[in-house]
Amino acid sequence: MENVRTVELHGVKYSTHPITGYEGEPSALKTAFDILREDYEKDGKEIISMQTYYNSGYNSATDKIEGEPEFGIEVEYL
Repeated sequence: MENVRTVELHGVKYSTHPITGYEGEPSALKTAFDILREDYEKDGKEIISMQTYYNSGYNSATDKIEGEPEFGIEVEYL
């Protein structure tokens, strides 16, 4: 997975892993979760939570679409 973004807040890190080409297949999403979980655990990172996210690209402050829609998995970890 490319284009991973990470931010840190109060000692907790949040990384987003965009998924391209996902067509709604549950087993493919489970596989992506499993791969990420394994990678984080191998790196010695303690996972707090993992969830999907969707960003429509809409900016409510400007009332405009300012980016491309993005779907992926967010990992919260120490």
